[in-house]
Amino acid sequence: MKKQRILNVLLVVLFIAAAVCGWRFYSDYRRDAAADAAVGDTQARKPSADNGLMDFSDLQGENPDVIAWLVIPGTDIDYPVVQTGDNEYYLHRGAQKELNKNGALFLDYRVHADFSDFSNVIYGHHMKSGRMFQNLVKFREKDFFDSHTSGALYTPGNTWRLEIFAVAVIAQNSEWYEYAFASLGEKETHMQRIEASAAHYRDAGFAADDRIVILSTCSYEYEGARTVIAARMVDWR
Repeated sequence: MKKQRILNVLLVVLFIAAAVCGWRFYSDYRRDAAADAAVGDTQARKPSADNGLMDFSDLQGENPDVIAWLVIPGTDIDYPVVQTGDNEYYLHRGAQKELNKNGALFLDYRVHADFSDFSNVIYGHHMKSGRMFQNLVKFREKDFFDSHTSGALYTPGNTWRLEIFAVAVIAQNSEWYEYAFASLGEKETHMQRIEASAAHYRDAGFAADDRIVILSTCSYEYEGARTVIAARMVDWR
């Protein structure tokens, strides 16, 4: 009888543990589904591009932090870009400021919101679901890099063609993330460093007044690794 009571207790404990694990799994599933649904809802609000320009009035009416919309053909990257006073806030919030494990694509807070700086870094999570910047890893395949050469960056009042010219795996403290350049010579040195560290590279034909965009996401080759691609901004007007 004593053994039977012990067995019954163990069965009850196992049942409770299984129920708790099941509930946690279900709760996580619902939370993740809600987070992905919120991202989909944000994408559904994408303004039409009349005459090549997007009207950001509705998006900025909901959240003034929305400064751009980024599209990379051949990937699932088709999201708004936000910017605030730090590089932490949008790690865990969507483009409508709701808590969201996917976060949002956000421009480094140290550069201007109109992308007028020489180098402009946009960050995004590497989500297993393929959301946000996970698809950047595709550019590490030579065939994909060679066949996908451009993207688009829509900003209020302007549209930029992004001519993708480099992809690399770098450290989180890499010089790729430099944002302040005092002279043309410093810019040229920066471009040389990008070329030297790139896994794949093509000549983009830079001029002295050109600007670039860096897209950055987490990578897992080593602790602190990042996958990045670089693109030259070309005015589509």
